[in-house]
Amino acid sequence: MNKTGLAEVIDSEQARYEEYTELLVRRDQLIKEAGSYMTAYTAEFGDLITANFELKIECIKKKKMISYCRRRMNRGLAIDATHMQDEIEQEMKLYYVQLKEMMTDTENAKKAESVGEYRFRRAKKIYRRLAKILHPDINKKTMEDENLKELWTRIAAAYQHSDVDELDDLEVLVHRAMEEIGDEGFEIDFSDIEERIERVERQINDILTTEPYTYGEILNDKEKKAAFLEQLKAEKEDYEQYLEILTKSLEEMLNAGGVTLVWKTS
Repeated sequence: MNKTGLAEVIDSEQARYEEYTELLVRRDQLIKEAGSYMTAYTAEFGDLITANFELKIECIKKKKMISYCRRRMNRGLAIDATHMQDEIEQEMKLYYVQLKEMMTDTENAKKAESVGEYRFRRAKKIYRRLAKILHPDINKKTMEDENLKELWTRIAAAYQHSDVDELDDLEVLVHRAMEEIGDEGFEIDFSDIEERIERVERQINDILTTEPYTYGEILNDKEKKAAFLEQLKAEKEDYEQYLEILTKSLEEMLNAGGVTLVWKTS
């Protein structure tokens, strides 16, 4: 291969490498945006979604009560309300944990501060510079060197929170760390660059077409937001009606069997 041909190959490889690094940064940016959409979505609809889930739990609990009472009545056994409650509460523990997590997430989302556009853009710019040096998908030394690994973890966290001050400090620390290990750059392996690009493009497509990124379509469109809100309200009404039906069914079943629930007190 002559010098001209070699230069063209090198230029082509460098161009593909640049494309790859830009895709990595775009992927990470989309992940960050997806997180922002999740926070905004939870702050906007979290209370209603949580209320619906709480009603759903009550419906599940009422169905379990009906099932418990029916089993006892079919076997001619007395119904101990306290025992029933203890048994069902044990079965419902996971639902209550989920409910508590939803409540906590909603409160945290409401408290989350919006990031100024300037800080957002600056964080993105610093992250792009650092990613081209230290991103684990580009520089294998990042995961081999404990100091670089820790720095990258801090970079990722700071970027997620658009912490510009932290990123500024980290940029200095990264360059110092690279100098300490005598790193004058790193060798780029182009052997699988096409596969890498295809993989990241698939990841980007997955992010763009799935939740929570797709929440942005609801949040950024007044008509879709209003329609979704009405959907949640309708769902709440359905749960309330279903809970009322279950409550009446339990009462009717017990009355027909001449059973009165007795609650033991300590």
